[in-house]
Amino acid sequence: MARLPLVLYPDTILRTQCADVTDIDQTLVDFGHAMAETMYLSNGIGLAAPQVARNIRLITVDVARAEGETALMHLVNPVIVDSHGRTTYEEGCLSFPGISAEVRRKDQIHVQAYDLQGAELDFDADGLLSICIQHELDHLNGVTFVDRLSPVKKKLVLRQYLKIREEDQEDESLAAIRAVHGE
Repeated sequence: MARLPLVLYPDTILRTQCADVTDIDQTLVDFGHAMAETMYLSNGIGLAAPQVARNIRLITVDVARAEGETALMHLVNPVIVDSHGRTTYEEGCLSFPGISAEVRRKDQIHVQAYDLQGAELDFDADGLLSICIQHELDHLNGVTFVDRLSPVKKKLVLRQYLKIREEDQEDESLAAIRAVHGE
């Protein structure tokens, strides 16, 4: 399987309300596996379909990676049906490389979804799993983690992100110049 290209902010697909998955077929299963591979190769713990340019309600999550284990979950058409408590966590995002910020979310959630075999899932999540699912589900609704910040914090974080992107593009330009000149 190939690594899928990551969509970076401010790509408009990150602001799109994703469509429900209506058919769980081999194409979707293969796409889910490619999402997982992309997430792992990118050192992420979660990935939503719009982050790899697909406008569908599918997320891939594996928070056990943080402890060196594996507990991969593919959630098709996930919905949070109940939530409790509040927590704050330092979040990053594969679509915003190089930045992170503290985000307030629900501490405990109850999720309903389908897996890639079409089986119904109905479970409670708390801690990092809860945070990760909420973060990825936001992507399916056209919301990014920076949208959860105060206006002042959002402005600061986006300024930092743009500076990083500009530096990356300068590095890419320098690499292209070096390649042309044989350096």
